[in-house]
Amino acid sequence: MNDKFSKVILTGILICLIVIAFKPNNNQPFTTTNPNHNISNGEEIIQLSPNKIAVVDNRNNSGLWGTILVFNYNPVKKAFEYESTMNYEDYFRNPQKYGLESSK
Repeated sequence: MNDKFSKVILTGILICLIVIAFKPNNNQPFTTTNPNHNISNGEEIIQLSPNKIAVVDNRNNSGLWGTILVFNYNPVKKAFEYESTMNYEDYFRNPQKYGLESSK
């Protein structure tokens, strides 16, 4: 009786593992329900559009403090590719450099 019960349980586990192994893959781009994520190391990831993110460096002792790195998602390579950089500290301190009026 005990041997038959063990065989039934092991067969059920095997069937579950086969179903998990052959589960169809969903080939949609990565999306998130909350586009803003705080990362404990002082960086923040912001979703700008469905396939574009920005990484903001807020760490005081990093060489990139005040820098925004923009990345586009490449669905063919299934990876993010670097697009551009912007220093938001400079943007706020020197707005005239970017065609904005100074608040002073």
